[in-house]
Amino acid sequence: MAANIVNPIEVAFIPSAGKAFHISHYNTDLTGCENLVAGVANATHYLKKIMIRTATGMFITIGSGEYASNVETIHIGPVPLNEASGFFAISFGEKGIKCVTGKALTIDASAPGAVWIYAEGFTVLERP
Repeated sequence: MAANIVNPIEVAFIPSAGKAFHISHYNTDLTGCENLVAGVANATHYLKKIMIRTATGMFITIGSGEYASNVETIHIGPVPLNEASGFFAISFGEKGIKCVTGKALTIDASAPGAVWIYAEGFTVLERP
C-alpha cells in the first residue's frame, strides 16, 4: 500500500523577479511633480539607486504618487541642493526601497531649473 505523502510546505505566492528599469531623465522644470516610472495596478516599484544633479539651488523630493502637484508619499527629501551643480546620490542596495503599490515613482522640485536624474530599480507584480 502506497503511503499518503503530504507536502508540509505550501507555496502560496512566489513574487516575480521583477522588471528592471533604468531612467536617465533631463528636465528644466520639475516643479509641480513628475512621474519617473508610471504606476501599475497590483505592482510595486523598488528604487535601488538614484543620482540627481542640478544647475541651480533647489530642494528635491522623491516618493510615490502625486497629490495636488506634490509627491503624495515622500520616501526621500526634501533634499537640499543649495548651489549650482548640486549633486545627490544614494543607493539602497539590491533589495531597494519599496514604493507604494500601484503608485508612480515621482519627483518634485521646489524651484525651476535644469535637473538631470538617473534612477534604477525594478517593478514586482503583487499578489492580487
